[in-house]
Amino acid sequence: MAEQTERHDEARPHPHPAGERGPDQRWRLTRGAIVARALLVVLFLAGAYCSLIPSGRAAARTALLLPALVTQTVPPPLALMGEPVRHREVTVRAKSGPVFLDIYEPTSPAPAMPGAREAVLLIPGVGDNRKEPQLINLAEAMARSGLVAVSMTTPTLIAYTLAPDDADAVVQAFLAMGQAPGVDLKRSGILGFSAGGALATFAAADPRIRDTIAFITLFGGYYDVRTMLGDVGRRAQTVDGKPRAWQPNAVTLQVLANTIATDLPSFDAVRLTDAFSTDPFTPLADLEVDDLSPPGAAAYHLLAGDAPSDVDANVAAVTQAMAPLLDGLSPSTAAPGVRTAVYLLHDRNDGFVPFTESRAFDAALTQLGKSHRYAEFGIFQHVEVRADLGIGPLLSDLASLYGIVSGLLAPAS
Repeated sequence: MAEQTERHDEARPHPHPAGERGPDQRWRLTRGAIVARALLVVLFLAGAYCSLIPSGRAAARTALLLPALVTQTVPPPLALMGEPVRHREVTVRAKSGPVFLDIYEPTSPAPAMPGAREAVLLIPGVGDNRKEPQLINLAEAMARSGLVAVSMTTPTLIAYTLAPDDADAVVQAFLAMGQAPGVDLKRSGILGFSAGGALATFAAADPRIRDTIAFITLFGGYYDVRTMLGDVGRRAQTVDGKPRAWQPNAVTLQVLANTIATDLPSFDAVRLTDAFSTDPFTPLADLEVDDLSPPGAAAYHLLAGDAPSDVDANVAAVTQAMAPLLDGLSPSTAAPGVRTAVYLLHDRNDGFVPFTESRAFDAALTQLGKSHRYAEFGIFQHVEVRADLGIGPLLSDLASLYGIVSGLLAPAS
């Protein structure tokens, strides 16, 4: 055994002097060094892209903020690593009265690049949404990602009513955002949910801010009150030239009733608002309908959906009686004056506003040559992500949603 051991030792290659390595070892070290250096280069380039290049900064913010839109909560990475934020309440004055603002803003100074903060004015639609966890989480997530998020409402919106004068309230709220530390209004825009999109459109066409505002994003909004009333009256929307059954939500009927009632005689107004204040609505007796004025009766039949064959005549009767009100609430009249980028989002299964309204808006902006982007989804119910979704539908819509959110965040980058 000893001789075998000696012969084995003699056959084994001599070890290399201290500090030297064989060819295989040198190759392994060289290959490892190459991988490490390549990884460092990739990390450096990714970091530079996400911090120095505008599109990269937008992409990084989008990756952090998108989960907040989908889950309607503040994502853990933002909660742990995002900027510290503060919340304050401010009231400003407009032609229609007080405008209530909830401001969520980072407490740190504005970043050196691009040197100012983007602010986003959120119009959450009708009702008092100021304490809604989903809205608070969205605004807080936006602030943690480096933006200033301002949620606004008015007494009229809280009362489930739309009024043309609230467009001035949006302008006043937008101008008030410029007083937040570090905010550049030329990098800022408006995000209007549901009926808030109409007010956002009118504000964007207002000479006071139309050349300043960076974008408007309209989520689940309508284009023209008249066509929407027609869809409500028929209980159907026209999709690709064919009628498709559609049942309006009770909130939609209530808001339309309250809004139309502002331009009706007091007797008609009370009858109409009372009938559609419940879910389901309370049908009026034939004698009660007969007591209404012609525009009041036409409005009732449209909202009740009990005269589908008379929809065109009833829309004409309402239009003739209250054209200024309908014009003042229809983005179709304001669209030609909009000079900023427009982002349109709508879910195809929306039960509050027909998604064909946004299709019509898209077609009009195309014809007008306006800069805009339109995306349809299947993961929302109106403006909230559906709870019964599987991973497939969610993934199929994320790419479009990512593009919209990235565009919304581009001015901040």
